[in-house]
Amino acid sequence: MTDKIVADDKQSSLYDLCVYFDNVNAYNEERGQVDKFVGLRFIDGKLSIYFPVGYKKPNKTDEKEIRRDILNLISVLSTFGKKESALYQSKFLDAKNVEFPIHAYLYIINDFLNHGYYKQKERIYKRSVNGKISWARTIKQIRPNLINESPIYLEFITSRTNHNENELITLIHKYCVRDCFEKLGYLFSSYIPEKSPLAFNKSLFVSVIKTKAASTFNESELLLFKNMFDVINCMDSSGNKKEFTFGTDNFHNIWEQLVDSVYGEKDKEKFYPKVFWKLKGRDGVFSFGSSDKKNSLRPDTIMIQNRGDENQKIFVLDSKYYRYGSTKNPNHLPDSGSIVKQFAYAEYIGNKDNRGKLPSDVRDYVRTENIYNAFVMPAEKTEIENIGYASANYVSGKPENYYKIQGILLDIKTLMYKHIPHDKKLIDELAEKISRN
Repeated sequence: MTDKIVADDKQSSLYDLCVYFDNVNAYNEERGQVDKFVGLRFIDGKLSIYFPVGYKKPNKTDEKEIRRDILNLISVLSTFGKKESALYQSKFLDAKNVEFPIHAYLYIINDFLNHGYYKQKERIYKRSVNGKISWARTIKQIRPNLINESPIYLEFITSRTNHNENELITLIHKYCVRDCFEKLGYLFSSYIPEKSPLAFNKSLFVSVIKTKAASTFNESELLLFKNMFDVINCMDSSGNKKEFTFGTDNFHNIWEQLVDSVYGEKDKEKFYPKVFWKLKGRDGVFSFGSSDKKNSLRPDTIMIQNRGDENQKIFVLDSKYYRYGSTKNPNHLPDSGSIVKQFAYAEYIGNKDNRGKLPSDVRDYVRTENIYNAFVMPAEKTEIENIGYASANYVSGKPENYYKIQGILLDIKTLMYKHIPHDKKLIDELAEKISRN
């Protein structure tokens, strides 16, 4: 790539852009509360990247690791945030914020670093003995010489590709590239490309992009134009959007999905207790239905070790995105309501009358002594830690293991990097930490 790139003297180090949870910076004075936001904020020209509770700080001089952490955070938010409405709706943003097409920005940056600026290609044809011969044009336009009754061409119609660097679409691409680097170029390089000579004109830019997209069947070009379109639509009339946000105030939903992805069974709805009303004076039973989240008891994750054999163990996991792993404050542990619900989940699975409702390969190997309960919380840990258990006085003396709900700290950074669906090795490690205490 030969396009000019200029240094940005205002560039901060990647570490300075990152915000990690601790008792000092956790409080957001503007909001007057503990800041729960996880993701990227670009405010008044400054990018800040907020990591979740318990995320291990890297070495501040290791920009390669920090860059990997940031890109992985974006990946996790994108993958598990599809069901998290706050990530895609601006209900928790103020009026200056926009829904930010982060993937369009990252695509344009990566495409530029690999291919440079988009240039309109023009095919030029002329009479010549040099160049790529266009036989169709040559046969139509040039009369051959006949030698021994065979046609011989002494001249040809040849072609070459001319890259027009002054096309409007190229200048619009330059504008998009510059904007992308100003906002997220930190993640790739300490340099930013030169400015486009164009002034921002949203209607013109959109019209040109749509016209070019309609005239090509090249998939890579169509993808580039689509991402340019998303970037342009993100800008306001001045072409300088002051703020954007990509992230969520509800990372607890993503934490639940992370844990369930790695440890959970896909058919966990078969392990749900069902609730209902039986009203006096009416026939039948009014049931809330298993699809009604508000009225059904729904454990976050059902983990099964050695499913369908004599050594089968069932674990009911409740993923709690709580601060205990960072603060060690007992007030940041699950409360009585969560504890009682965990008892109910395990009791339902252990009740012999409910065995027929469980999956066929599981039901014959259910043993109450092999049913366990656990709260799973994020932390900065080199290995899984069992911090103790929660219980209640009214179940004191009962032999079932599930009446002691084990408190487990998982390294959130490891889980964010290794969210391999149903990872057997990780399941075995977690099972041992829960069942041997």
